[in-house]
Amino acid sequence: MRGFLATFRLGFKYLWTSPVNVVILIAFPILLILVLGNALSAFIAPETSLDPAPVAVVADPESQLGLFLQSEEIARFLELQFIEENQARALLEGGEVCAAVIEREGEVTVLRLPAGEGLGSLPAEMALSIVDSYKGIGAAMTFAAMRGEVFTGLPEVSIKDVPLGKRIPNAMDYYAVTMLVMILLYTGMNGMDLLGHSLLGNTGGRLRLAPVSRAALAGGLFAASTATSFLQGMVTFVFSGTVYGVYWGERIPLVLLALFAVVLFSQALCVFLIMLFRHAGAAMGAAQALFFFMTFISKGYTKFSFGSAEKAFAYAPNALAHTVIFGAVYGGNESRMMLSLALLFAMGAVMLALTFVLGRRRLA
Repeated sequence: MRGFLATFRLGFKYLWTSPVNVVILIAFPILLILVLGNALSAFIAPETSLDPAPVAVVADPESQLGLFLQSEEIARFLELQFIEENQARALLEGGEVCAAVIEREGEVTVLRLPAGEGLGSLPAEMALSIVDSYKGIGAAMTFAAMRGEVFTGLPEVSIKDVPLGKRIPNAMDYYAVTMLVMILLYTGMNGMDLLGHSLLGNTGGRLRLAPVSRAALAGGLFAASTATSFLQGMVTFVFSGTVYGVYWGERIPLVLLALFAVVLFSQALCVFLIMLFRHAGAAMGAAQALFFFMTFISKGYTKFSFGSAEKAFAYAPNALAHTVIFGAVYGGNESRMMLSLALLFAMGAVMLALTFVLGRRRLA
């Protein structure tokens, strides 16, 4: 046990005192969140309100049309001018209003300039949509009168968001989860660096001569790398929640357990690759290719549909982690979450077993 703890302290100190590890695995993820997070968070909110569209109205302000356009629900979208028809046409042609609404003998006509002229098409289209709504009401009233019925208004449409777990994830929430899982995969290279240098080559030869069992030596280094990677991920976890208000839910222990499972799988995979190739460059290239592929098929880069392969790709490590984390935060299917978590740990255990078998041969 003393050998294991001594090796753990040695590996842990090496990783946390390496400037490359500190910059790439802590500063770089925070930099990514700062750059892309600003674009996705509520700190830079798009301007969704439009100035009222200037519209000339040729109608009696006390008429049904006039009252409709001046109603509280409509008036905030339109800047109305009740004027004579000649004046309305002059303002329209001069580009001072986006449309002219003219009522003659119960018929409503809307005039506007050709697309690309005047105040532009968006305000004009908005004004036209509002007037079309009025026409729709008028048509419904006429139809009801023809049937001898009393028109009571158009049916109200209620649009409600249906949140998962009483909350809807926003863009920053999606981004933070996807990025954190990806970061934790790449931190597996901690183990690749630490165990590769410590157990292979000349350095490994000298360490194997130390009065420490190989199991304690490898176990201590692996534990140090795993602990370091998990703590590095927690820096991003805390930063995203504190600075950008990313919602990690009320079941944080389950979220952290899923993140730890990702770390464990990543460490085991990277150590397996370094033992397999016995060359840092080849192992790193293979790991980067695998991590990119895992992130891609779990839709970390794009929402591209994979057709019939969708069901198979749902078992990618990233996708399994997403299932557990989003389920824990937003109220997903409990049995599916537990299955995904168990599969994540099982994948890590399988990689550890393969690493142990291969390591015994490499270090013999």
